Amino acid sequence: MVVGLLAGCGRGEGPGLGELLEEEEPVGRLAYEVRFEGPLDAELTAALEAASSAVQQRGRPPVDELQLARRAERDRPALEAALRGLGYYRSRVEVAVESLPPPAPPPPETEPGAVPPAAQPSARVLFTVEPGPRYRFDRRVIELVGPADGFRPPRPGRLGLERDEPAIAQRVLDAEADLVRAAQRAGHAFAAAAPREVVVDHDRATMDVTLRIAPGPVVRYGPIRFTGAEGISERYLLRLVPAREGSRFDIEDLEKGRAALADSGLFATVRTVLPKEPDPDGRLPVTFELVQRKHRSIGGGIGFVTDEGPNLRAFWEHRNFLGAGERLRTDLGISPVRQSAEAQLRKPELGARGQSLLLGATVLGERLDAYEARSARVSGGLERRLAPGLQGSLGLAYRFADIDDRGDRERFALLSLPGRLALDRSDNLFDPSRGGRVAVELAPYWDTLGLGSHFVKGRLVASAYWPVRNRPRLVLAGRTALGTITGAARDSVPADERWYAGGGGSVRGIPFQKAGPIDRRGDPVGGRSVLEFSTELRWSITETIGIVAFLDAGNAYPGSLPEPSAGLRWGAGLGFRYATPVGPLRLDVAVPLDKKSEVDDPFQLYLSLGQAF
Repeated sequence: MVVGLLAGCGRGEGPGLGELLEEEEPVGRLAYEVRFEGPLDAELTAALEAASSAVQQRGRPPVDELQLARRAERDRPALEAALRGLGYYRSRVEVAVESLPPPAPPPPETEPGAVPPAAQPSARVLFTVEPGPRYRFDRRVIELVGPADGFRPPRPGRLGLERDEPAIAQRVLDAEADLVRAAQRAGHAFAAAAPREVVVDHDRATMDVTLRIAPGPVVRYGPIRFTGAEGISERYLLRLVPAREGSRFDIEDLEKGRAALADSGLFATVRTVLPKEPDPDGRLPVTFELVQRKHRSIGGGIGFVTDEGPNLRAFWEHRNFLGAGERLRTDLGISPVRQSAEAQLRKPELGARGQSLLLGATVLGERLDAYEARSARVSGGLERRLAPGLQGSLGLAYRFADIDDRGDRERFALLSLPGRLALDRSDNLFDPSRGGRVAVELAPYWDTLGLGSHFVKGRLVASAYWPVRNRPRLVLAGRTALGTITGAARDSVPADERWYAGGGGSVRGIPFQKAGPIDRRGDPVGGRSVLEFSTELRWSITETIGIVAFLDAGNAYPGSLPEPSAGLRWGAGLGFRYATPVGPLRLDVAVPLDKKSEVDDPFQLYLSLGQAF
């Protein structure tokens, strides 16, 4: 039986003098391979490979077998530590270096400048591993050191220390950190772990664990202060932080407050400072040290689509417009087929935490094959964070439109109540590699000019991202969208509110808006429903350069639901991605797979910023 303190299980060995000398030697002297033998599963093999310098340094071959043997022998304690970290406390690792037969001579060079074949391994490092039995947790105890002050520690099982589960060292370290955090969430701001005790019984292949914690006193928040926030309303900043003066300390309040301050876009850095002990009244002042970023920014972009031509975009943004985190953004877009000017004001933390007031105005002119339109829109609404990653909004909008629909000119004044619910579980806003997103939009419309038009417009969009490989990064991405309009015939719905398919944000390879009903002149007429599918295989060749293969499908339909008999239009192609600080630069080339000679072009080109979805 062995009694001791559990130490970290990472490698504690640094490179020796011989290893440092090896790094100065020329590269490419003795190529070698590494093999692990023994009753090993995938988890063990991966852990051993990660701990082995012989594996990690194959790109820097040693000079000869003597240096290779020293390198391999230095791996032994690291490999045994990795095995102990996974609960194998009776493991053995044997090391051997074997010479391999010389490789066959390369074929004679047939062309000047031909690339020689890669070096073949001429030695093998063989690690013979006997893991032995996997030890299990047995007795698990949590002890309080000093006054408890009302703290009741969670049971060991709640901390991840279940009896008869593998005695993985990291679980003990994690349980200790979770124990301290539980105390800090219960008001014990100065809780600290006391020395733990671990008893390994080799006869029974078990581990007993005793975790100790000194909770310290329960404290309450003192004054909440901010430094470096000149020009920003302190009342607004206090709304971002859940902690309140006089309430009981909870470490999560400070973490959420720090994250909310960072997400406001006003600060380059956010740091929480706590004193080393409470004041005589048992209260703990909290100071957030802030470094502001510039509140104004200006930017723009350029894009190109084969059937729409070049497009220019510019924006100006002020992130502290009225002194309390209000964000005013104006956007201008110009292309041969569309010209737009938009302004939006977001007033955050209005009435409740996580709730914002949105005010917007848009002027838009469009000259498309489907219609020509000029419109102006004003809107207002509330957006609220309902849960992590989940947002909902509800608003009121009024839009006036003058539309020339294939020679029929009409005017509409539409009152609508747009609502939206969006869940985002992806890992990156601009270039996701895992997780997914779902958004549902629904809005009833009324025409206030007395033409009797009333309809309801809804849309569901979902996307998902699956990492296939990490090195090189390979991501499979998929997207589907379904839109519908009910309550009015197609021709009673304004042309610019109907659903269309085809183009860069829909079915690449099909001309803009032409994957759907088309009149005798070849112009799209839109529909009351739309269905779209997209899939991409995203391959990151380097940190900045990537290639994408994609397949899109979609169609717009006259009825309020997609009609299977009408089928789908298909497009496919290849894309190039170049990573920038604001998202990947995207260049896609797509072709129609079911080309219609009277509608489709041989290919379509799309240049823009950001992934397709």
